[in-house]
Amino acid sequence: MSENIIDKKNSTKINFLKTLSEKSLYLDEFKENVILALTRKQVMSGIIYTEVIEEMKKEGTACIKMRRDVPLKDFNPYIMEAEKAGIQYTLVDALDMKGDIVLVVVSKEAIEDENREVLVEDEEEKFRKAGLSGEYAKHLGEKLCPKHYKLLAEKMPSYKGKFGELSLLDRLLGRTCPICGKEKEKD
Repeated sequence: MSENIIDKKNSTKINFLKTLSEKSLYLDEFKENVILALTRKQVMSGIIYTEVIEEMKKEGTACIKMRRDVPLKDFNPYIMEAEKAGIQYTLVDALDMKGDIVLVVVSKEAIEDENREVLVEDEEEKFRKAGLSGEYAKHLGEKLCPKHYKLLAEKMPSYKGKFGELSLLDRLLGRTCPICGKEKEKD
């Protein structure tokens, strides 16, 4: 009988320590309250992750939290979207934070699925998995030449609306495809 009490006491202590460790990873939030998370590399890449912005606009989102040890300019797009969506944003001191997560989108209610992945997949990696250059991720919203636009439409049709296609007038005005420019630099 006393063995069960000791085991139960140790089990409770271990669960408590796991919970504290989890909170220091997710900017003082429990994983079950985190909808999405971004790493330092993702935030500082200059790429704006539309998944985060879409989640901020949803009814069940409570706030976003950001680590204070990352320059504020890197968070500006997310702060501006949070203000538009009317949700709170908070800077968290990183003294006792572990890991590389620097931004989390927090839910109003706990999410039951413990096995879900909260880290957003790198935009560059999405394009590479589809067989395209990672450069596409750096030029979201820009116009592409017909060749690169067609490749995008074939391999990642859901991203067609996030790019434009260079028109004849654009080319006459001297505008060029950013992907072509990067390919020329590599050669």
